[in-house]
Amino acid sequence: MTVKKRASDESIGVSRAEAGTEIREVDDARCWDDFASSAVGATPFSTSPFLQCAAAGWQTPHRAFGAFRHGRLVAGVTGLESNRHGFRRLSTPELFPHTGFLFRPAQSARPAAQESEWSQALRTLLPFLKDRYAQIRLSCAPAINDLREASWDGWSLTPRYTYQVELPGDRQKLWESFERRTRTTVRKAEREGYRVEAGCGIGEIVRLYQLVYNGTAPPVAPSILERCLDSIQSQVEIWRIDSTTGETASAVVFVRWQSTLYAWLAGANPAFRDTGATTLLYWKILESTSATCFDFVGANMQAIALFKRGFGGRVVNYLSLEGFGSPVLRRLSLLRRALQ
Repeated sequence: MTVKKRASDESIGVSRAEAGTEIREVDDARCWDDFASSAVGATPFSTSPFLQCAAAGWQTPHRAFGAFRHGRLVAGVTGLESNRHGFRRLSTPELFPHTGFLFRPAQSARPAAQESEWSQALRTLLPFLKDRYAQIRLSCAPAINDLREASWDGWSLTPRYTYQVELPGDRQKLWESFERRTRTTVRKAEREGYRVEAGCGIGEIVRLYQLVYNGTAPPVAPSILERCLDSIQSQVEIWRIDSTTGETASAVVFVRWQSTLYAWLAGANPAFRDTGATTLLYWKILESTSATCFDFVGANMQAIALFKRGFGGRVVNYLSLEGFGSPVLRRLSLLRRALQ
């Protein structure tokens, strides 16, 4: 495993040992991905291809830090590094549902043993991050359900939500689990002749993404989205749904990782909002995929949650957290919240 250490930045090396634990930056993509392949909390978005995708999109470095105990990688954290107004930050980038913390699989069947190992790793990772960054904003995968160490250390934790759908071998059972309104919408789009097709140009996805925001600035600049998609297109599946006149109503970028299919990015033409086309697109993908689990990648806005609830999944929460190494930024953040 390659470890990067810079003479100009001593905090990149061993930091605040906690019972034999040390933090190093992991600069070997293969070794990092080997760890992530079985780590608790890992998703495709915490693997090197998507970290590199984020770096290409935002044109700023990604980082992967490992907690080592007796020379073995036992935990890690990933994010995108930026520097604005002289303040260095580490964050889960917009569009990416998760980076955050990862832990090696439990080494003991005793729940207390896993809790102890997570706590020990976090007691080293958390101060390391605050020593190195003025602000840290991370979103962790649903499997990371215990971040009390961060809360006890003064970090703020915010629950977020998604829907996950278990995909039975008999997809008729899945169809029957849909809410009635969703089944009705699918049938309507089928009657009107909408067709699901593989593939969609990056430029078209970016255009549809912009249309969702109806002339207002989207949360992520189209140029960033275009660079992200251009760098990762070999790792994703893109599906679109067309009207009988050949117009694309919507398109979705899916990511398959292990046994789960993630609905990562989407764009849609508001002119087709009431046609049911997007609902039909999701049903056709759910019906045909060989994955055994489907993740809608977020359901935090009311209208979006209502749409996704109709597909019969279960609501799953995950945690985002924010910490500060800079007292100045912390006070400004508290002030902004008080004024909202």
